[in-house]
Amino acid sequence: MRKLNSKQTFRPKKKFEPGTLKYSLHKQAQASLSSGINLRAVVALPQEENLNDWIAVHGETDCSV
Repeated sequence: MRKLNSKQTFRPKKKFEPGTLKYSLHKQAQASLSSGINLRAVVALPQEENLNDWIAVHGETDCSV
């Protein structure tokens, strides 16, 4: 196992071999990110919705006693 040098930073692989699952996922991610969709608008809380009510309904709680 190769140790990381603390003076170097991690550099992700930028090229994926065509025909692989990673290549397919990379292309799908690139297409979705460059499609022009405003992600802030997609995940925005609707105006008529109360934030506390939404959290109460959709939030997860761990009530193990």
